[in-house]
Amino acid sequence: MANRENKSLMKRIVYALLAASLLGSCQNELYNDPAKDHQSEQGIYIHGQEQTQIFLLSGASQDANGPRVSLVKPASSTVTVNFSVGSQAQLDAYNAKNGTSYKLLPSTMYELPASVTIPAGQTSASIPVKLKAVTFSSGEVFALPIQLQGSNPHAIGGQSEAIIVVDQATETKALSINTGNEIAAYFAEDILVPQWTMEVMVKRSNINGALAGTKFVGGSDDKSEIYPVVGKDGSFFRTGGTDLSLSKDIMPLEDNKWYMFSFVYDGANVSVYCNGRQVLSQPVRDGDYKLGGFWLSTTRGLMRELRFYKVARTPAQIAANVWKMADPKDTNLVAYYPMNGKKYDPATGTITEDETQIWDWSAGAHHFPSLQGATFVDNAGKPFRFPVTE
Repeated sequence: MANRENKSLMKRIVYALLAASLLGSCQNELYNDPAKDHQSEQGIYIHGQEQTQIFLLSGASQDANGPRVSLVKPASSTVTVNFSVGSQAQLDAYNAKNGTSYKLLPSTMYELPASVTIPAGQTSASIPVKLKAVTFSSGEVFALPIQLQGSNPHAIGGQSEAIIVVDQATETKALSINTGNEIAAYFAEDILVPQWTMEVMVKRSNINGALAGTKFVGGSDDKSEIYPVVGKDGSFFRTGGTDLSLSKDIMPLEDNKWYMFSFVYDGANVSVYCNGRQVLSQPVRDGDYKLGGFWLSTTRGLMRELRFYKVARTPAQIAANVWKMADPKDTNLVAYYPMNGKKYDPATGTITEDETQIWDWSAGAHHFPSLQGATFVDNAGKPFRFPVTE
């Protein structure tokens, strides 16, 4: 009797082990890396991020490298990779996923080959694109979707599409802060925002110092404070009644370089970005922020592109707009200061030279009325160009 029970128990254990093995095998199949599926055969995929960004001045032409296509393993002989321009539907899906509004690049503004070759022994090649007299309207950004075609080797599923974003480069003056006097703009009435994004760009011979932030007026309290300080030995951000620290390992900084710092509040959490790369995300508090105005740091150096939105911008929006000017017609802007020595009329879209104030280009018209000794400067007789190439 005991012997039969022992045999029955052993059978149940064996069946349980077999079932667990089969389940694990099925789960492994569900979570396989697409590239690893092709270890015993050749496959082609688009390497790295799905977006390649190219900047040029309006009306300019340029030969550029688009995304890289890669093989799973080195080619034993020359491999031809075929691709084509994707559809409007592909671009629409990308826009919907990333919160962008790119327009399809007109066919008259580019030339694209139908294929590239990867030499024997190599694993990748760039897709070349020739841009021809690309002309931008205000706030316009073009995109060219790319799609790998069925070929030998075949494209790996989920990694066969890419987007080439063609954006306008910016040439501009910047604001040189060379005085210890406070530069501030106060709002006529407090503004409540349930979410927000603040971005500011600086370049300093000594990067250490505060950036820009909010002013307290009326019923504003310390939970509505936005106070970022950056430095080579670590950075500090006070907001929502919480002090946040960023070590120099998390956000390494150097002197004499341009940096765009982005701060995002989504209604509960704060995220920090440096040049489009997220370096911190942490809960702070919930509830509205009450804005009474803005101040600019008195730390000596160059500053441009202070912008404040009443929404939490997405990581894709942050990354795509690091070096760009904002669209002054964006209804989510609370304030927008290009700091380029120019005035913008929201009613007509007219831009005029005017260095008497730091002009708010948004519909809010929250101008900084006094420069307090700051001046608008160029780059040794030439405009500053963004994206930076240093």
